[in-house]
Amino acid sequence: MTEQREPQPQQRSWPRRLLNRMEVNRAVFYALVSRGWQFVSGPVTMLLIVAFFSSELQGYYYTFGALVALQTFVEMGMQVVTLYLASHEWSKLELDEQGYLTGDAAALARLRSLAKLVLKWYTIAGLFFVGGIGIAGYWFFQSQPADGVHWQGPWFCIVGLTALTLVATPCLTLLDGCDQVSVTNRYRAFQSVTGTLVVWAAISSGAGLWTSVAICAVRLFWELWLISVRYRRFFASLLPARSGPGVNWSEEVWPLHWKLAIQAMATYFTSSFVIPLMFEYQGPEVAGRLGLTWTALLTLQMAAYSWMLTRAPLFGSLVAQNDLREFNRVFRRLSQVSMRVLIAGGTLFCLIVWVLQLLQGTTLPAGWEILEPLWDLVQKLQHRILPLYPTVLLTLALIPIHIAQCVMAYIRPFKQEPFLFLNTASQLITGGLVWYLGKTWGPVGAGWGFLLTGVVLTIPGFLLILKRFTGKQL
Repeated sequence: MTEQREPQPQQRSWPRRLLNRMEVNRAVFYALVSRGWQFVSGPVTMLLIVAFFSSELQGYYYTFGALVALQTFVEMGMQVVTLYLASHEWSKLELDEQGYLTGDAAALARLRSLAKLVLKWYTIAGLFFVGGIGIAGYWFFQSQPADGVHWQGPWFCIVGLTALTLVATPCLTLLDGCDQVSVTNRYRAFQSVTGTLVVWAAISSGAGLWTSVAICAVRLFWELWLISVRYRRFFASLLPARSGPGVNWSEEVWPLHWKLAIQAMATYFTSSFVIPLMFEYQGPEVAGRLGLTWTALLTLQMAAYSWMLTRAPLFGSLVAQNDLREFNRVFRRLSQVSMRVLIAGGTLFCLIVWVLQLLQGTTLPAGWEILEPLWDLVQKLQHRILPLYPTVLLTLALIPIHIAQCVMAYIRPFKQEPFLFLNTASQLITGGLVWYLGKTWGPVGAGWGFLLTGVVLTIPGFLLILKRFTGKQL
């Protein structure tokens, strides 16, 4: 009888080993696909905008996005509260083979209560967005000098679609909190790719500002598909009104929510505020240049932060299980990888801008005439993005923002929010400096406004909070 050998464990391929070493699981992978696709496709989108948009139209395009970001004033941080509360209940639940929620009856009842609460909140938020921000945006654009840009129709369509997206937001957040991040990120990757293809088609066909409407429509389509098709049984489990313990608003939601609400509204001043500011004081052309550059940089920062964001449900579960040793190990590793990605990506982006400046005014070598149309676009791109100096300032300003987000990702799973004063103060001071310096010195002044507050206040303040909090946990 021949001796049977025990099967040898399958050797993982080197790409898989590399991904494991970089703490890339499926959720992170799909998040990186989405953000990575945005960053890789960004140059193509930039060239198309340069080719088919006037400089004024480019300014309106990015200012649309900046004003839509005012939805943070009606959402008021409820997304973060929903995520962490759901993750704590998920530690006692699971999905069965059919996709229905099952597990501890009390946890399921609390999750149903949370779903009902946040759905009401976001429905009201959507109505406020239409009535408040929609009308305010109309008067903002109406007050600008007439420049031949037809913005009224696209603006109101964007407002309506964004309001519908707000109603769908709590459903996706509940899925993320219930550790379905790998699936939701896969659909977000589909959304990113298809959205970009639609944008390219819309821009090249002369759709103008209706391109922004197409972006909102694609996003809403994928979110509704995820809710009503892929996870219809998940949400069917949340519909029955059964007896059981519920989430207490005054004791569990409000103590965390009001702090997040103030910070969420203040966050606008370190993200999108600078674009309408440039639009108002420097004109649509400067707003378009800054909008294109700042959007690319924020995409990079969110790609780096994906390592932290996709592990939020895991962080909440580990804290609920009191497994602080594993929690600290995972957080330390992820924060290191995330910061390295941010620094490497920011350096590469600045090098690209530097090369574009070097190429300014140069001509194609003899025999390369076939590339002349592309070369002309590259030459025009140099005048549609910011120069190297303000680009470096804005890139460096991402580091304090990233450090603050990582510290918040560490502490919030404990259902604590010690950031209210520091975060609000740093955001408002940043907004004040960006406004004061930016209205006179343009993007360079805005870049210094971001950087000064970040270096002097944000970095030391958030690291001090982290040090004190970890000292109490030991």
